[in-house]
Amino acid sequence: MKKNILVGIAGLVASTSALAHPGHGLASGFAAGFLHPLIGWDHLLVMLSLGVWAARRPKGQGWQLPVMFVVAMAVAAFTAMTWLSASMAEVLVAASVLLMGGLLLADVAISRGIQLAGVAVIAAAHGYLHGIELGSHWVALAGMLLATALLHALGWWLGRQPQSWARSASRLLGGLMLVFGASLLWV
Repeated sequence: MKKNILVGIAGLVASTSALAHPGHGLASGFAAGFLHPLIGWDHLLVMLSLGVWAARRPKGQGWQLPVMFVVAMAVAAFTAMTWLSASMAEVLVAASVLLMGGLLLADVAISRGIQLAGVAVIAAAHGYLHGIELGSHWVALAGMLLATALLHALGWWLGRQPQSWARSASRLLGGLMLVFGASLLWV
């Protein structure tokens, strides 16, 4: 078992960019920034699933997770937009798809601090890559942040639905994300 874990870690460290986050033909302007999270599968899936997962946290605890995501993403994007250096963010974005898919399926109890820290890391990876892609298009970043918050809200709404179809849809989303995330890391 330990050998398999070490081989997996070695493969992750030695792998090249997962290309989990292509530019999606991003132009400039608010509308381009707003559309970017809606047409990038990695972003769309993680934003929706984070909203669903946050909605399932105990009353009064989940709302901080999407807020933390948007703030951390904005800070990381700002950092990338001003310094434009390379990072391991591609692998983190692909891993975030896997992680959020697993969280939707697992229904495990995780401490509040770990939830917030994990969301901050995932958001920073997404934000950093967006910042590199956007260059100095600040208005596009504003559109992207708004679309991200709206996707979280949609996921929150879905996560709060008491009907059985919502739970089944969430599990299907989690399974699809595991397959998609694995395929991004496999490339």
